[in-house]
Amino acid sequence: MPALYAGKRVGKPLMGGHTYNAMFNGKLVWPLDKDTVVSVNITDDKGKPLPKSLAVSGTLKLGAKATYADGHVGDLLTTKDVTFTSRDTSTAMVSGNTLTWRHGGTILVTATVNGFTSAAASISAAYAPESIKVTDDSGKTIDNITLRVGEEKYLKVRVLPTEASQEFTPTVKDRTIATTA
Repeated sequence: MPALYAGKRVGKPLMGGHTYNAMFNGKLVWPLDKDTVVSVNITDDKGKPLPKSLAVSGTLKLGAKATYADGHVGDLLTTKDVTFTSRDTSTAMVSGNTLTWRHGGTILVTATVNGFTSAAASISAAYAPESIKVTDDSGKTIDNITLRVGEEKYLKVRVLPTEASQEFTPTVKDRTIATTA
């Protein structure tokens, strides 16, 4: 809040490197150093560093610690006196202090304490598998396959989108007829 003197904006009064305060209508004009947030660190709700990634359909409970102008670090805040915001709601949503995965990409989340907003913390959001592509050794797409007794066929499986985990488990319904390796 700016301070005005004779209708002109004035800065904080400094004398000998110390900020002197004034009262207006019973309130301090400038916040005290013990009340002035200078940085906010986003953590999980236990005060530990954020994970590097969030799994498909995953959630994460957030916390934040504010550092004040006098050098002290405040208590861990999870819901009271802190607001968490997702910068891209198509990737993740925030409700209270719960971050919820919506789509693969990069999650950017900020925390606001006493009007001070943190730098965005970045978390990688996993991509959900949407489909698979099966090809033979020559790269020809395979929709179905028929083999004779004793024949083998090597297939390549790719999960789409390519950013999604490429892990899969091949299965055969009737192992007396065919097997996978």
